[in-house]
Amino acid sequence: MIAPIDPTTYADALARIQALWNAGASQVGHADHAEFEGLYAALTVYEVAEGLSAPQQQFQIDTLNRLQWFVGKKTDLQSRKVRLKAQYDAMLRDIERNEEHLDWRYAAQAEQVLRSHLGKGRSPKLLTGTVGLRKSAARVGATDDAALLQALEAAGGDLATVIEPKINLTALNRLIKVEGDVAYLVSEGTVAELPGLSIKPASETFFVKAGKEGEDQE
Repeated sequence: MIAPIDPTTYADALARIQALWNAGASQVGHADHAEFEGLYAALTVYEVAEGLSAPQQQFQIDTLNRLQWFVGKKTDLQSRKVRLKAQYDAMLRDIERNEEHLDWRYAAQAEQVLRSHLGKGRSPKLLTGTVGLRKSAARVGATDDAALLQALEAAGGDLATVIEPKINLTALNRLIKVEGDVAYLVSEGTVAELPGLSIKPASETFFVKAGKEGEDQE
């Protein structure tokens, strides 16, 4: 447990975290990693409270070694998210299977009991929860989109108004290229003057991902 930092211990804390960094304690798995993390958090709390925006000794990502630490922390958190999601999904599947089995075994019986005890309200509240009958409005659907679309187009009138065209942006990007902040038609090389067309110039986005086992590192 790291004690709170105060003005009398601040300099020593900075020297200690620098020594821990030099020893590699910023890396997950190092024997002193927990101390490094705790000391870093305590220093951050103190500096924020004291209004020390950027002291010269403040830890920053300014070298390749420190970039390595940052990437290591990011990939470790990403791996934790993947493992947690996989565990959550497995647990959720078990719960869903149990719920499906419960419905298969007892839902019809439960509905019969509910219907036999319905009063004015359709959703009586029990000690363990609320049970009820939810009304759903009658509605139509589509079993064959192409056939229904053709029939609606042929019918015309109000029925034709439900047909909504959708732009295939993937195909559109094959027909138009963007240079800088100007869009050109690929086939003609002329400026694409299309009302409603937006232009997103090329850009770069910083990312971090875990390397795969056996993957070459450049």
